[in-house]
Amino acid sequence: MNLQETIRRILREETEGIDSFINEIQSKYELSDELRQFLMDFIKNSDCKKIEFAEFKLGVMGLALHNGVLINKSALSRGLSFLLFLIFHEVAHQYQFKKYGEDIMYNCYLGDISEEEAAKFMKHTEVVADDFAARKIRELQKKDMIDKAFIPPSMYKNAPINSIKMMVNGYRDQMKRNNITSPEKISEFFYNMVKKNL
Repeated sequence: MNLQETIRRILREETEGIDSFINEIQSKYELSDELRQFLMDFIKNSDCKKIEFAEFKLGVMGLALHNGVLINKSALSRGLSFLLFLIFHEVAHQYQFKKYGEDIMYNCYLGDISEEEAAKFMKHTEVVADDFAARKIRELQKKDMIDKAFIPPSMYKNAPINSIKMMVNGYRDQMKRNNITSPEKISEFFYNMVKKNL
């Protein structure tokens, strides 16, 4: 356990916005106390600093940054099982930030590694997040807490590596044009890219 995690546990630092986030789900879907607690514990244990629903400018459903998670508000109307899968997927990236460190995660966009390596690493983190989310869904299905008929999607497993390379190169070009060179600036860039200013 590193120093930051130790301090966090001592201070019992809460994930900013977690109560209103869960309450928003509760207002749309009836969550059992057990499911509510399961979700709350899962998010807190990831060391996610902030979580919120937001209106998105783009068609993406979620965004994971080193300092928190945004879920597209439109996902609330896609059914509870899909919404949970999406949350598990995006929060899984918080565990990855914790494991790899934000510099390694964001290195894909800064061009310090080859486009091939960046694309492979990015695909790997997405496939792992999909698998992780699917396991959590199956765990809840075994406990009869959500619909057993729901089949978790596999969004990245069959994504061609060339498509991911093109995406990496597109983001790298934008980073250069905007003189973005730090994890904080990358985070701010993606946040502003997806979130509508209301």
